[in-house]
Amino acid sequence: MADGIFIIRGGFFGWEFTIKFLYVVFGLILCIYDWKKNKRKDYFWVVIFGTILYIGSETMLFFFGGRVMQDKLLFGMDITTMPWLWIPLLSLGDVVMLAVIAVFFADRIRNLETRKKWGILLIVWVVCRSVLPYVILFGLGNTFDTVNDNDPFIYSRRNMIEMGTIISLSTLVCIALIWLVKTDKKSRKRGLYMIGVMLILMTVWSFGEWFSGQRWIEVGPEEGPWVLAPPLLQFIMFAYDIVIEMGLFTLCFLAFPYFLKLIKSEKQS
Repeated sequence: MADGIFIIRGGFFGWEFTIKFLYVVFGLILCIYDWKKNKRKDYFWVVIFGTILYIGSETMLFFFGGRVMQDKLLFGMDITTMPWLWIPLLSLGDVVMLAVIAVFFADRIRNLETRKKWGILLIVWVVCRSVLPYVILFGLGNTFDTVNDNDPFIYSRRNMIEMGTIISLSTLVCIALIWLVKTDKKSRKRGLYMIGVMLILMTVWSFGEWFSGQRWIEVGPEEGPWVLAPPLLQFIMFAYDIVIEMGLFTLCFLAFPYFLKLIKSEKQS
């Protein structure tokens, strides 16, 4: 049995932090928009708790070697030696702001009056963000069968079965599921729609990344050498990443503020 199962970022998603920064700005714009329009601070709480939880996760990966990354560029500037900058950007840009985008679309799609409009906008977002760029990359010759596996200098390699990560992730997912079961009907609906939108966003994006040779799964010992994982194992680990690591884990960002009554259920409001 292999010592580790690693998810690889072989393309610009691994080293380009400018996009992550722009995601942070875009996510904050959504927070401010919803705050002004609906007179609530729900999305800010999602950002705060998401940042706390995910920065903690990324910091653990950094110190214990669970994620190995190479060069990191922000507007062309090398920030590799600035973990105080790139860890928050990685956490916010990769996961937290995606959770904000998911709950933003979820809140509007679950409302019958705005479902059609925002459903169409979600499709437009997915096509522009997660379909067209990867079709172009594929057309330029970047494909799933041309990946540079077993490269010790690949942009990002993360061990998906590191025990500390699995234990903490399992605990947080259980907390999120407990909230989902125990909460009131409208809040549960909000959580389920958030999971649904996240699964759509992550499934299309992950397929595009794999299809264009930007992301893949390797197996091997921690120090290498590594080999490309069999197709079935790749499918299982991508599904795990989409459903557990993103779909259910990010639900915690919404669940904790509800638990602490920082976000009121709709029947209370």
